[in-house]
Amino acid sequence: MKYILLFLFTLSLGSIHAQGIAFESSDFQSALTKAKAEKKLIFMDAYTTWCGPCKWMSKNVFTDANVGAYFNENFINVKIDMEKGEGIDLAKKYEVSAYPTLLFIDGNGDLKHMSIGSRPADDFVDLGHAANDPERQLMTMKNRFESGERSGAFLKKYTDVLTSAGMKNFDEVAEMYMDTQKDWSTAENMQFIFDYSEASMESKLFTYSMDKKEAFKALVGEEKFDQKLSYAAEFDRGKAGIARDDVENLELHYKKYFDADRARNVAMVTYMKQLMYSPDPVEQEKFKAEIQLFLANTPDVGSNFYNSVAWQIYEISTDRSLLKKAADWAQISIDQDKNSFNTDTMAALQYKLGNKDQAELFATESIQLAKKEGNDFSSTEELLKKILAN
Repeated sequence: MKYILLFLFTLSLGSIHAQGIAFESSDFQSALTKAKAEKKLIFMDAYTTWCGPCKWMSKNVFTDANVGAYFNENFINVKIDMEKGEGIDLAKKYEVSAYPTLLFIDGNGDLKHMSIGSRPADDFVDLGHAANDPERQLMTMKNRFESGERSGAFLKKYTDVLTSAGMKNFDEVAEMYMDTQKDWSTAENMQFIFDYSEASMESKLFTYSMDKKEAFKALVGEEKFDQKLSYAAEFDRGKAGIARDDVENLELHYKKYFDADRARNVAMVTYMKQLMYSPDPVEQEKFKAEIQLFLANTPDVGSNFYNSVAWQIYEISTDRSLLKKAADWAQISIDQDKNSFNTDTMAALQYKLGNKDQAELFATESIQLAKKEGNDFSSTEELLKKILAN
């Protein structure tokens, strides 16, 4: 019997280990006390309940056996919601503004290392190694930089750490590194410029990529280059203070980034989004009228925009003819890039139109896709329950 009990106890330990990271159930002050006593850093998963990448990390990374083995041995692990309880003050103290933010803090409460965004298990373990290595820690490198270290090798590593941490001056350091390079046109340097330049016309490195856009497109792919270009156009619009309903000035602004036809298209999409998300009933009625004319004359607006428009019509309209048009737009989105979001939109529209069988079909498919994508599907499950109940 004792051998059976020993086997079961060993199996139980193995199951605990396989669960991944063992997070503390105590408050942050208790974690600080424990970290100081054990001479370990705290790993804090700074999350929110609505953050999709946070949920993905919890489901796919924190549960990994290799992740658990390293983090349980080397860190005091805590998960804290930044919008509840002590998390609100901790978010202010550590200047958390993006989710997830992955923080490494010593027993005195001093930040040593950090990163923002989700990452796969192997990369996450490497992040843990970096946090435990004084030579790779963010704050160590920051101190070296502030003390005047400017070697090319150091600047290159520091740029990567700053970018991973979401620090504002990463572009400045990246430019310093590139100033140590004689030839910016090598594949390695062009990749560095693309990866580490700020997406803004105010960045010397980004404007270099704009001047040689065809070469950069050939290196990184047209889609990736276009995504960064689009982000820069919107980022700079915000900095310039151009209102989203000022179509004339929007078009002039976007011509710095795109050809004339696309600049006009992007300006109108920006304007439509302003109407679409306005809480003003007058602007909502204006949106219902203008979006139909716009999409009839401008079909190439992308899957995400078609889906966003279709969902908004579902939310604000009871007009069957308009709901049917929204279903057509949702179908275009699905045809271009089927995913859990647009299939959920289609399920909701079909349910509102009274097409129970179609609604059930799309809701079921949306849940299946969400499971593969690692997205939350609880709202789709609620919709499916309503569909099946009627």
